[in-house]
Amino acid sequence: MPSLGAVFADRVNAKIARVFQRLADSCLFAPVDGATPYTRLVSLDDNGSEIAASANEYVPELVMRAEFLLSEGDVNSGDIFTIGATECRLTQKVSTDSVCVTYVYLQM
Repeated sequence: MPSLGAVFADRVNAKIARVFQRLADSCLFAPVDGATPYTRLVSLDDNGSEIAASANEYVPELVMRAEFLLSEGDVNSGDIFTIGATECRLTQKVSTDSVCVTYVYLQM
């Protein structure tokens, strides 16, 4: 029998996934390994400016992040997603948790 904590964690993760599905947008996702592109959900972060240290100065820098559900498949640096008419390439993983993974992306 699963522990009460595991059952609670599963329920919370399921709720987070359902909220993500309601708020996210569909995109065409092309894996870097050459697999067939497919449609999946993406949530674009608010993409505000962050402070980056550079040459002893603090310069505002635009950082664009995209979040994907882990349950919809693997996500890797170099993958490309297209939302609307905008094509974007994933560059660096920012974070991952039990439900989602977040990457920095560049518009191409």
